[in-house]
Amino acid sequence: MNLVSKIFKEAIIQKENEYLKKNIKDKWRLNFHIMPPVGWLNDPNGLSYFKGIYNIFFQYSPFETEGGLKFWGHYQTKDLINYKYVGVSIYPDEKYDCHGVYSGSAFIEDDKLYIYYTGNVKLLGKHDYIESGREANTMLTVSEDGINFSEKECLMKMKDYPKDITNHIRDPKVFKYDDIYYMVQGARKYGIDRNNDIGEVLVFSSKDKRKWTHTSTIHTKDIFGYMWECPDLFNLDGQDILITCPQGVKQVESIYENIYLSGYFLINDDYKNKESIEVNNFTVLDRGFDFYAPQTFLDENGNRVIIGWMSVPDTEDIHKNLTVDYGWQHCLTIPRELSFKNGKLYQKPHRNLEKLREKKIFENKYSNNTLSDNLIYNDINSYEVIIDNIKIDNNINNFEILISKGLCAKYKDNKFILEFVGDTGKTIGGGRNKRSAHLEELKNIRIMADTSSLEIFINDGELAFTTRYYPLEYSFKILGEMNITIYKLSSFKFNP
Repeated sequence: MNLVSKIFKEAIIQKENEYLKKNIKDKWRLNFHIMPPVGWLNDPNGLSYFKGIYNIFFQYSPFETEGGLKFWGHYQTKDLINYKYVGVSIYPDEKYDCHGVYSGSAFIEDDKLYIYYTGNVKLLGKHDYIESGREANTMLTVSEDGINFSEKECLMKMKDYPKDITNHIRDPKVFKYDDIYYMVQGARKYGIDRNNDIGEVLVFSSKDKRKWTHTSTIHTKDIFGYMWECPDLFNLDGQDILITCPQGVKQVESIYENIYLSGYFLINDDYKNKESIEVNNFTVLDRGFDFYAPQTFLDENGNRVIIGWMSVPDTEDIHKNLTVDYGWQHCLTIPRELSFKNGKLYQKPHRNLEKLREKKIFENKYSNNTLSDNLIYNDINSYEVIIDNIKIDNNINNFEILISKGLCAKYKDNKFILEFVGDTGKTIGGGRNKRSAHLEELKNIRIMADTSSLEIFINDGELAFTTRYYPLEYSFKILGEMNITIYKLSSFKFNP
């Protein structure tokens, strides 16, 4: 640890301790989600299961609730239930990352944890920081215990990337196939003019994890956004899948509704041996208001797991996050197991989270429920709802859930809708309105509700809707014929 990181460490610990000493009664602090100790959190990074321990790093700005200089905060857990806060593990303390330790990934080999990330540098002067003024350096640091890291190595600078790429290239994700290492990075390619810049993913290969060569580019036939962030390429159940986050795609109701998207392409061509790979038919991963920058990893049983950031960038003007008043902002989603079937990705809460079920508080086997029946009361702010055997009469609007006053979910005309309604909805939604998706048939629903977050999984994870919300009271009412089981959920155990 050099002098710069030592100074940062002392200042961060002081800031975190000041927050703890205030002992603010924070009604929005979450029970079973990872949050920043103080300040700002965004992308999950370096997700890995290493030597019997899960490592969950995250983008962390401890000094600013609205974001600022980026560090990597770090939690560890053996079971995804009991957590230890390690502190800040990677600091912006070198000339190659002095303006931010940006997103990256973990790769495990030879009992070592290899951390690849983007080192952000902004130059002084008159720059637009797109075509000039920014350096995006691909960095590496290695650990043998998940706690202590080696001196940093700068593996690639701007001169090492393709010449048709702007200064925006970032978020390396590394994996291995046969005896070759591969890295994907998100990029913004020069277009005809600034308004026509092109988002794409660059594929690099290496034989030693350090010397990288650009070997392939993944792109669409027509321009699909100006920048693709946070790429993640993996094979699941025999299908190559590219997850990425396109910026600049036109918003379309019930299809592409968020300002920036997060989803995936299926790759049916050999990216390992072809210089150009065309993909199409982008599918959104989560149809709610708050999901971005996801990253996948393998759990202790070899299951592909995904965790996302429960927010979307540049939405401050349309979403007032009420946690800012308490000195922190944002959280990560719960870990979700992925599977590939019927030509699409399915996601469901990780099986370990069933250990959070404290007690069953409601069970109703196939009966007609009305919106007059309140199934949750204000003394329970974290719960799980399982709904199945749903009976739908397409001629009658007979399925609706009121998730506290002002927030409802309903199925109507082959569309699933999550909506903040009325004046109360404007308050508890922080300014958001409605999200929806086409759905041929509603079979089952699983809801994971925390104090100020909501994650809904439909038809065994065929669709997911994630949102932050700030209820005036905790309640749950439902209309329709179905089976319902509700569990009260306990909290993650955090060792500060």
